[in-house]
Amino acid sequence: MKLTGPSRPPREPQRPAIILAHAIVVRTSPAEGGVGAEDIGKVEVWYDAGIRDAFAALAVVSASGERVDKRDAAIDSADPSHVSVSVNRLTPGKYTARYRALSADGHLVSGAWEFEVRP
Repeated sequence: MKLTGPSRPPREPQRPAIILAHAIVVRTSPAEGGVGAEDIGKVEVWYDAGIRDAFAALAVVSASGERVDKRDAAIDSADPSHVSVSVNRLTPGKYTARYRALSADGHLVSGAWEFEVRP
């Protein structure tokens, strides 16, 4: 006589995990809604993970719609989650920083934050 336990359904093969990692902004300088100095020198954004070089962009625009950055946005070679762009001395007023990045999962993310420069 052979004893058997309850039958078990066959196990499904394990599937590899799907990673969906859209880049998320975790810090900006100046901070969103914050105040920056006239001689700030650069505007920066940090993501929660490294981003791809393709499509990486960061632009700074005045309240009148004039682009005030030096168009030199670049990913930090020592920290691929950090992007910065140079700016000349800014006059007092409100500014918008617009960003765009290609996440590790291939999705394009974009957005903006505002800050103010006071005398």
